Amino acid sequence: MNINSPFQAIQTSFHTALGAASAFTAVLQNPQKNLTDYLTQIQQKPDRLLQDLAVTGKNMEQDIASFVNTYFCGGGTPQSSYPQYVERADGQAFNQPYLIKGTKMYGFIVEGSMAKLQEICDKYLNNPTKGEIEYRPATNYVVLTFNTIDSLSSIEPPDRDKGKVDEEEAVFWMLTVVGKKVGPFFVAERLAWFLPYLYVNNSPVLVSGREVFGFMKELGTLRIPKINQEPDLFTADTLVFKEFNPEVKAKDDRLLEVRRIEQGEQHPAIKTWDSFNEAIEAIAGLLFDNPGEIVIPGLELPLNLLDYLIHKDLPFVSLKQLRDVEDSRRACYQALLESTMQLQTFYSGKLLGFNDFGDRYELTINNYASQPLVQDMGLHKGYLPGSESTRIPVKLAFLLHFDFVLNNGTTVWQAPQK
Repeated sequence: MNINSPFQAIQTSFHTALGAASAFTAVLQNPQKNLTDYLTQIQQKPDRLLQDLAVTGKNMEQDIASFVNTYFCGGGTPQSSYPQYVERADGQAFNQPYLIKGTKMYGFIVEGSMAKLQEICDKYLNNPTKGEIEYRPATNYVVLTFNTIDSLSSIEPPDRDKGKVDEEEAVFWMLTVVGKKVGPFFVAERLAWFLPYLYVNNSPVLVSGREVFGFMKELGTLRIPKINQEPDLFTADTLVFKEFNPEVKAKDDRLLEVRRIEQGEQHPAIKTWDSFNEAIEAIAGLLFDNPGEIVIPGLELPLNLLDYLIHKDLPFVSLKQLRDVEDSRRACYQALLESTMQLQTFYSGKLLGFNDFGDRYELTINNYASQPLVQDMGLHKGYLPGSESTRIPVKLAFLLHFDFVLNNGTTVWQAPQK
């Protein structure tokens, strides 16, 4: 885990001081009520009070900076110093945002290792920033989705007028808590999904995802049942190196397989969902005893997970980087990006199975040197070192059908340029 720099400590202390000044002003405005509230919080939840003050102070700093930029620095729409993107008729990095319609998402939730998921956060998100921003796994659950998309198109010209592509993909999702250190405390600011492994079936989707958003997509061949077919078998093949050896040649092979191993009897909990909120509340209620009070390791105060998940804007974080042409061990561009998937229309959803009721599914991952999914995410149930494949029980399976927009992203950190 990274240790914050002295500059970062000064910055977070400044935010806390700003928040304290705001709190003092509020006390002066209504001393009878606000003073009592703050004294109670100091006695009962001093850690939470410090976190709240730091977040308030950071928001104040951003508001002040926005005000100064708008009224004293030439207006609220800063001109980018980046050059104009050179368009090509055959270009495959489409202009974002993207309108994505007819998404059928089959989801399979498995259990990973918090320690291994933290290693993923450190490697791809925390180590590059040297502690300026910190990401931690919110839960040990990992979601594998097999998705079919009827159409993906650009909202902006000129790519808006080119047409649409369809898409099939297999994606691993892990939920992270994003925050910063305030002294010895970790201040949670927001949640963001990180996608450590993604497999897609066509090059425009791969190029756009990598070049624009930094999603580390790979080409694959997928088998996904249509929504009116029995959800018996899902597969993903991709180009793999079985082992790393100068004489080994890469080949296409089976990587993932999700198979329905038992068709269970219908249970009262097996039902369709008519809204996104209903679906998320049902899934979270099955996975967590109290989704409003989960505790993140290193964050002693409970986090209301449900409040974040039911929002119709789902945040993502990605590491976007380009290898330097002069020194391949360096990145000539490296940044953390956060973007949002904004739900447009929710058509339906359904719980397929959970533990001992409904349908039972099993995930099989074939182990290759170039695809260390089991080791990376700690999917160790059923894992034997050196084995060619690992069978992992699926804890919960679901189906969702919806449309969404993948919006423009924000650069939350960028490495200094040469």
